[in-house]
Amino acid sequence: MLTPLPRSSQAERGSLLIASVSGRALARSALRAGFTPLVADFFADADTQDMAFACRKLDGDISHGMRAPSLFRALRTLAERAPSPILALVYGSGFEDRPELLTLIAKSWPLLGNDAAKVARLKAPESFFAELDRLGVPHPATASERPAKGAGWLVKRIGGAGGSHIVPCTLKRAARNVYYQERVAGRAISALFVANGSDARVLGFSEQWTAPSPRSPWRYGGAVRPAALPQAVARQMALAVIRIARSFEIAGLASADFMVNGGEALLLEINPRPGATLDIFDCGEPPLMRLHLAAVREGRLPPRGLKFEDAMASAIVYAETGITVPPGMVWPDWSADRPKPSEWIDKNRPICTVWARSSTILRAKRLVEERICKVLADFQSLSRGDEGEQKRRNRRGAPKGMAERQLQGGTGRQSSHR
Repeated sequence: MLTPLPRSSQAERGSLLIASVSGRALARSALRAGFTPLVADFFADADTQDMAFACRKLDGDISHGMRAPSLFRALRTLAERAPSPILALVYGSGFEDRPELLTLIAKSWPLLGNDAAKVARLKAPESFFAELDRLGVPHPATASERPAKGAGWLVKRIGGAGGSHIVPCTLKRAARNVYYQERVAGRAISALFVANGSDARVLGFSEQWTAPSPRSPWRYGGAVRPAALPQAVARQMALAVIRIARSFEIAGLASADFMVNGGEALLLEINPRPGATLDIFDCGEPPLMRLHLAAVREGRLPPRGLKFEDAMASAIVYAETGITVPPGMVWPDWSADRPKPSEWIDKNRPICTVWARSSTILRAKRLVEERICKVLADFQSLSRGDEGEQKRRNRRGAPKGMAERQLQGGTGRQSSHR
């Protein structure tokens, strides 16, 4: 686990504002690189607060997304508390479906990443996939209108993230702000890369998997690196990334999601910001946030991709039922995005993130799956104990309803792919 730097030493390289659905991974990355993180997100998790110099929880319901009043109120408060000059604002998920917020942010702080126009262009299905055709980058058949025969097609929300927004075409009526994509078989492979507006360097490949729920069959589950790929396929994917990065003038850390089947790799989408695999890749040298800064501000790219001697996996732990975080929960070092004691978590929402490192891909993934089970078992065990203790207190004459009000004081942990 990363140990936060003493706050007296965090100002050496300057401060970074961070805005994201969940900002913990970005805060950790900024801290590794020697910057002071100031975080605005929807969770304000316990470990995010420990890492950040200051952290503000955004108002509102995450299902409604980022809202300008709440976001800018939080960012202004954080900026006033910065212990060193603010170098820039780094953003994570939450802006792909509302890039206009990036234009507003750029009026107040330098933006470390792609501007609103680039994000909008990358997330506009008709023009994006047309450009892929021009570049010769293979992708699944994609349409803006509902196919006559929906079987074998998926519905995706424009600007959606994390897979929870994807459903079979047969289960969803025609809707606004969506597009349709042919369902293809294969392994979900993501290429992490850094770009400088005119070139790009692939840093590494990871394989992702889903954690299906009844309403979200393609909900993001986790990822492991490195992905086992034939050399020819890896070259094909790297070449596609370079072509796209040049055409769209992408800057900074980003990722490209593919479906790989045998010797064919089909591009699904580009995520034009640091994404879900940050944890499993940002554990070597140089720190990824320094690469992000160097690419955007100076146009410098690393000479080669990242090299690791081991495998690493991370995964989301989802609540099997609605549950309150037990006050006695002791979080292991291999956990992150830790909710606060007594916080309410809805069924099928994330509890936390877990990760594992091992000598092989298979062992790392197996270990992370075991750790998911351990977190869920600990929650169940401690929750039963808390319920028993509460019943004993009630029998001893505690005012009726007091404990229930205390437990229900949270707003409910909403979620998306972080």
